[in-house]
Formats: sequence, structure tokens, C-alpha cells
Amino acid sequence: TGRGQCWQVDPDPSSPHFDTPEVTKLGEEGGNYEAVAVDNTNPRQPIFFLTEDHEFGALRKFTPPLSPGKTAGWETLHDEGGIMEYLVFLNHETFVWSCDEEAARKSQSIYFPNVEGINYHDGKLYFVSKRTSFLYVLDFDTGTYVSSNTKDFSMYDGEFQASPDNLVRTEEGKFLYFTEDGGKTPGVYAVDESGNSYAIFEAYGSMYHGDEATGLAFSPDGTRMYACFQDCGCEVSGDPDCGCLIEFRRDDGRTFDGRAMGLKSHPLDL
Repeated sequence: TGRGQCWQVDPDPSSPHFDTPEVTKLGEEGGNYEAVAVDNTNPRQPIFFLTEDHEFGALRKFTPPLSPGKTAGWETLHDEGGIMEYLVFLNHETFVWSCDEEAARKSQSIYFPNVEGINYHDGKLYFVSKRTSFLYVLDFDTGTYVSSNTKDFSMYDGEFQASPDNLVRTEEGKFLYFTEDGGKTPGVYAVDESGNSYAIFEAYGSMYHGDEATGLAFSPDGTRMYACFQDCGCEVSGDPDCGCLIEFRRDDGRTFDGRAMGLKSHPLDL
């Protein structure tokens, strides 16, 4: 595996950590890390999940010590203590969190190699494998999981036939958004709570073929959506791979939580 690490950055200019990002303990000895999700059900003890984009990677779960204050602070990912566990699929239905890292790496290579985006919401953990093109949903209450092929997400006027990448959920949790790596129409897609799938936007034209939509994010009030294309088919100072950042806003000024968005959908079994 690689030697990458997971860093902590504070975007608040008034914070004492604003100019001093730090390597966290999540990455341990290093790896090919991709994305982080947080279960903040208990503000004094948030639980962190970290994916690894490698065939023999290990999806990690870190539970820090209980914070003495009302909420966990910056030091949560740096202080001594805490428990590191790794995801192991026992079969095609059940899973456990184990301290056996090697067992986890073997499990990932068999069931979900090269994990990309990850998201936690209401007792369930969602993540995607770019190698299998599957979305996996872990139910923490039952210790079971389900999976679905993202290539079955047939969209109106487009397709989601390449690799899933980022996973982002809106603040109210009504939509799970995907970005796409590659394909003829890279873009952003979504699935709602009822299993209906949507094409939010897609890039057409040969200049976008094989491009990667990434960096998906929403403004704090949910009224703006941001996404990037890594290449963008453009030229800056002779460099064809300049990339671009795009901002989206609804004409009615509402948020992207799905209320009255007027989107057409396809039913999807999850």
C-alpha cells in the first residue's frame, strides 16, 4: 500500500489551527486513502470511517476516547487512546468490525476492492467500490448489508456506466449524491430515500469523454452545489488538463435537499 495520510484542516480563519493542518492518527502507518465519513450521533465521541483505494486496502473505523467536554474538539484525532477496527465481510449478507487488519484486507480484496466515497447517515454506512461499481449499505443495528450495482442506475438522457467516486448527502439526508469517474457523460447523480434515481447534471461532448466529476460539496445553507471536472477539455497556458470548478444554484433559490426540485426519476431497488 501507499504512504498517504489523512490530514485535519480547520477552515475557520479565527481558529488557532487555521494555518497549521495536522496529520491525524486515522492513517496509522500510511496507505492509499480516499475519503472520510463521521458518525456524530454522540458529539462527545464521534466515530470516524476511512476508505482506502487499493485492492488489498482496509476500510477503517476509529472510535476515540470519550471527550470530557460537551463536544469533541480538534485533539480528538491526535490524543492517545481510542480503538481502531477494520471492516470484514463474513459472507454476502453479514459483516463485523475486527481488530485483525490482515483479515480486513483479504475481505476487501474479495468483496469490495478499491473503495472510494463513503457516507454515514442514520445508523447506516454507505460506500462505493470503483472496481466492482457497487454501492454497499451497512446496517449497524442488524450487522447486515445490501449492495446494488451503480451501473443499473439508468438515467434519463444519460447513463451512469463508469466508476462511482464521491458520495455526498444533503444536510436533511433526502438525497445521496454520486460523482462519476469516466464514461461518456461524467456528472453528478443521486438516489433518494425511496430508491428513485436521478441525473442531476451530465457533461456531453467528446471533450468530456473519460473525464472525472469530483469534489462535490454544498454550501452551508444548501442553496449552492459545487463540483469539478478534472480535465474539463480546456486549455490554460497550453495545458489541456486544467480542470474546472462549477457552481450550481436553483432558479427558485431553494436548497438541494430535494424539496420541489421537479426532477424526473427512475425507481431503483436498494
